Amino acid sequence: MDLSINLTPELLTNKSRIQEIYDLRVSAYENSPKSNYVNTKLFPNGWKDHLDECEETYHFIVQDKNKIVASGRVAIINDIKKITDLDEAFEKYPLPEQRPFAYFSRLVVHKEYRKMGIPDSLDNMRINFLKENNLAKFAIGWATPDRHPSLLKYGFENLGLFNYKFENTENEISVSFFCNYLI
Repeated sequence: MDLSINLTPELLTNKSRIQEIYDLRVSAYENSPKSNYVNTKLFPNGWKDHLDECEETYHFIVQDKNKIVASGRVAIINDIKKITDLDEAFEKYPLPEQRPFAYFSRLVVHKEYRKMGIPDSLDNMRINFLKENNLAKFAIGWATPDRHPSLLKYGFENLGLFNYKFENTENEISVSFFCNYLI
């Protein structure tokens, strides 16, 4: 792989490429220690949910030679009921009443592009995008310990642990719930 390539994050503007992101999510998880949560057997058509194609959801990507090699999304949420996978976290850690807020999720990097700082650059771009466009009062997300340093660096506070259950499986993983007040 040519290490002089430009791996700058950008906002996905061509939504016809969204299936590439769904497939990348499965491939990235399948080639990681988290493969029992997301893999082609559980998600044969890619890993997606109802938030992916909402008008208020933004997908950020990193490309190499027109191939998406990393992505992360931000969904702008007005009604907390739109987030269907964090019930336990919401019960344990109540959120501020302000709306809308942003839901950071689904950050993945192709196995050949890991250890290049891509998650950090995607976090930076997503936070700056929210602030520059005044889209949300705060942002939330969940993360495994490997993601904690980047989220803390960008102003997220670790609110505590909860058990996250991946759709299509009975597997649960203990993760931390994060909030950034976008100040």
